Amino acid sequence: MKINFRDIFLKIIPYALSVGGGLILFIVTKDDIHNPNVTDLINNISASLLSIPLVFLLYDYSNYLVSRRLKKTLADNMGDKISVLLLNLTIIIRQIIGARGKLTFASLNNMGDFSISHIAAHLKITPSAMNGLRQCRDNLDNLIYHNANANVLSADEIQSLSALMHEISQLINEHSFRKNHRVAAKYIKNIIGHITDWMDADAFASMHFQQLLGTAITDEKQSVK
Repeated sequence: MKINFRDIFLKIIPYALSVGGGLILFIVTKDDIHNPNVTDLINNISASLLSIPLVFLLYDYSNYLVSRRLKKTLADNMGDKISVLLLNLTIIIRQIIGARGKLTFASLNNMGDFSISHIAAHLKITPSAMNGLRQCRDNLDNLIYHNANANVLSADEIQSLSALMHEISQLINEHSFRKNHRVAAKYIKNIIGHITDWMDADAFASMHFQQLLGTAITDEKQSVK
């Protein structure tokens, strides 16, 4: 993590001035002021100046702890949503390309080895699958949009999800307007690649995805909602 010394210096200045002012007032009072009433007044001001940095530091630290816990909660929630979305997308892609057998992490990786010709030969995009793709695209868009406020995903993660959303949009447009199976197969292969890359890059996401697979409905005839 890169440390911005300029920002740190600017944050320290008010605290340093407050402490310095408190010390100066205390020294002046001790050596040069002999009126007890004035001395008490200046000592109170000096004590306040000296205590201000401590109060704000405690506030900043407590705010940091609360923000860190909140960010972790948001990150976990975001990770859960992404895992569920990728699982739904995987099931939809399996339906489209006619993949059979039990859905496992190994079978997902095997899908990445399918050639474009193989995918094109087995391609069948039903209206239900198309609706599922649109929903996945819209959900991805919402996740990326809400992250702009929560700021829990890294720039690389946002770029990866955006690229996945782009491939889904391209697949939808291809099927809606041109219906070229080979071009659609290329987009499907890219989608599978983005899913597997996401799992490879995030060990926690991979583990959670495998847990979801244990409860996933793998009946290829059932529509994904």
